[in-house]
Amino acid sequence: MGKPIQTVMTRGVERLDLPPHVLRTLFDKAIANKEKSWFISFQPKNGRVEITDGNDKILDTVNLHLPEKIWVIFDNYGDYLVATALLPREY
Repeated sequence: MGKPIQTVMTRGVERLDLPPHVLRTLFDKAIANKEKSWFISFQPKNGRVEITDGNDKILDTVNLHLPEKIWVIFDNYGDYLVATALLPREY
């Protein structure tokens, strides 16, 4: 079993007022792909969401509605990881 992961989001993501199941899906997909990249991008495209790594390599797609692009970035705090959901303009 890996390190525990704490999930947090910025005020910009909070203001999007996404349904809980959408947020859970974003974090679940990011966590599932963290071994491929610690930078995961969720880009709305044609009614779906493309999940890519930091180099725009498509890792997955999901049927979700997002009003704009969201990133999830992982940070290693020694005993645990933090997955932060943020908007690109907040970086």
